[in-house]
Amino acid sequence: MRQFPRPIVVVSRCLEFDKVRYDGQVLHSRIVRDLEPFVDYIKVCPEVEIGLGVPREPIRIVRKDGSYRLIQPATGEDLTDRMNSFSEVFIEELHGVDGFIFKSKSPTIGLRNIKVYAGVENAPVVERSTGFFAGKLLEMYPGYPLEEEDRLRNTRIRQHFLTHLYTFAGLRELRKSANLVDVQDFLSRNEFLFLAYNKDIQKKMFELVQDGAKPIDNVLDELESLLKQLMVKPPDHQANIEAARAMFQLVAIDLSKKENKFFEAVLGRYEQNKICFSTVLELLKLHFLVSGKDPAYHSLLLPYPEELILEVDEDRDKDFWK
Repeated sequence: MRQFPRPIVVVSRCLEFDKVRYDGQVLHSRIVRDLEPFVDYIKVCPEVEIGLGVPREPIRIVRKDGSYRLIQPATGEDLTDRMNSFSEVFIEELHGVDGFIFKSKSPTIGLRNIKVYAGVENAPVVERSTGFFAGKLLEMYPGYPLEEEDRLRNTRIRQHFLTHLYTFAGLRELRKSANLVDVQDFLSRNEFLFLAYNKDIQKKMFELVQDGAKPIDNVLDELESLLKQLMVKPPDHQANIEAARAMFQLVAIDLSKKENKFFEAVLGRYEQNKICFSTVLELLKLHFLVSGKDPAYHSLLLPYPEELILEVDEDRDKDFWK
């Protein structure tokens, strides 16, 4: 049984935990609930942290003379300096984090499409940006798994986020041992996953440990830099096919021509969008088990705990004929 690291995740406090939203509500998020038994959360609500009450008057980002300010229209209070100071202290005290889940549409902790207004009141939206607090984290943690809870309802985005998160948690664990053998094992485990994401970057990763001459701290720093580039976006279907085909070669020699041909036919159906990639992976797992190899060793087959895999058909047992 594969042992997964326990990721450290910064999460908006209003998601499942505390009634700290501006309207005094707590919001429900399946991804936050699902992850709770498997991660360690660092909960934060920037607006409460700078002294705003619950409930409270809404705040907004205002662009004026090329400068961005955080304003509470009902009071006219400018909260910019307080928010910037809190953000700097929070980031300075933040260590060993693996990922972030934020509240969408928030002027402080939202990541995308946050409204920026031309004025404090009765003013149009002039652009879309990032929340004040979230923007600081984006600057300090480029390439890390950062998502908003509403986007994580999408199955593909959720899968990519979890894969990204557990890969970064594995890298953090790798830094604790800081030895070449563990780095080589990390690359071996992730060989086909990294191939799917970007074969050129994957090649550079393996080149880091070819001669064993580099100091291990340098290797880890370069590996982290490459990993940030690697996992910006999930693989497309052609990259998935290439990685699955390469992985299949580990067991293909023990299989008959008919079995090899069947696997290619399965890849063909996936390419035609007739089956999902999880079907291809399940077939690979079966071949690895039959050949005596451990499928759980390879992160392409199991990138995160099985308990976090979503149901494929929530209405499977619903009686549509009663």
